[in-house]
Amino acid sequence: MRLLIILLLITNTIFSQANIVPALKDIERGDLIAARIKLGTLLGKYPNDTSVKFLDAVLTEDGVEAMNKYTQIFTQHPENQYADAALYRTFSYYYSLGIYKKADGLLSKLKNEYPNSPYIKAADRTLPSEDIYYKSKEEYEPVSKPIREVVAEKRYSIQAGAFLNKTNAENLKKKFEKDGYYSSIFPKEVGGSLLNVVIVGKFGNKDEAQKQLGVINKKYKLNGRIITVNQ
Repeated sequence: MRLLIILLLITNTIFSQANIVPALKDIERGDLIAARIKLGTLLGKYPNDTSVKFLDAVLTEDGVEAMNKYTQIFTQHPENQYADAALYRTFSYYYSLGIYKKADGLLSKLKNEYPNSPYIKAADRTLPSEDIYYKSKEEYEPVSKPIREVVAEKRYSIQAGAFLNKTNAENLKKKFEKDGYYSSIFPKEVGGSLLNVVIVGKFGNKDEAQKQLGVINKKYKLNGRIITVNQ
């Protein structure tokens, strides 16, 4: 009888764990509404579940708030299955801002504490020794470029593609650069997969981006979309 009670307790514990994978798949498909509905249900049933907290962080639009949530996950719950993903996202955030010293510390933590994490390969890179929060207009605004680039002022870009294979992403980036367009690649974790996202151009407003979107899609036979990017 005692053994039966123990088995029942173990079974109940296993089946009471929150499953956020369906919501992550919604995010991967771009259905954020469905993902947020699932998040609301999960928060009601499992308000203290770390995996649910990770999903909440993924769906948090404010960057600083999201980073605070990710940090709580890998510092307070380092054994959680999403702890290395939370750490990787935090690294990516600081790297994108040019806060390289902080990013380097997070990368070292990822390597040391999660040596088998699949995110190490995506994050591993040589970081500049000095932090660079932004560069001047003169450094980023070349003459006669089809898309004028002023990083410190423009917050919209065109997502031209997202590839599991980094070589494919680099080939598309080279096409843009060959034609004189600004282009960049950044890693993005979606639904458990690491994608290499290619962006082209940066714009001060959506109208400017919308005009170039049609040109880019037609010229390169793409189905790009407008996104916001870190300054």
